[in-house]
Amino acid sequence: MIETIIGYVIALFIFQPINVFIHENGHAFFVKIFGGNVFKIEIGIGEPLFNIGIIQVNKQFFMFGICRCEYNPTDPSSLNEKVKFSLIALGGIIFNLMTILILLAVKMNTTHNHFLDGYFFGFTGFLIVSALIPLTYSTGFKSDGLMLLNIWRKKTDKVY
Repeated sequence: MIETIIGYVIALFIFQPINVFIHENGHAFFVKIFGGNVFKIEIGIGEPLFNIGIIQVNKQFFMFGICRCEYNPTDPSSLNEKVKFSLIALGGIIFNLMTILILLAVKMNTTHNHFLDGYFFGFTGFLIVSALIPLTYSTGFKSDGLMLLNIWRKKTDKVY
């Protein structure tokens, strides 16, 4: 019982911010490789707690995140740009999936086994699934899934 409580507390206050950080860096990675600018990566919501370079950790650091960036295509309706926008929108999910695959490879090729592994995988999986659900969050930001739908439905010419 106490192990379960400890697992969830660690997952919520340590693993979740790490997952959000990885996720937002995935978006930033694709923005940068396509020639855009990354202004700030926010972990959490609410008032700022502290900044380190372009990374800002907010008071509710274990929830949500945002990559404040800019990518201006020459022709947003072209197939090439839609693919780029899609990769930017899915960048966080791609990075979270890569994290799971790397950790699974480590587990399969070592004797590593810890009760917290399942919590990390579970919280990472939850972040991936929740990011794919097409909706607008209470913060007013669109989920990755909604941005992806809008890209292909021609309802937007900006990802972020």
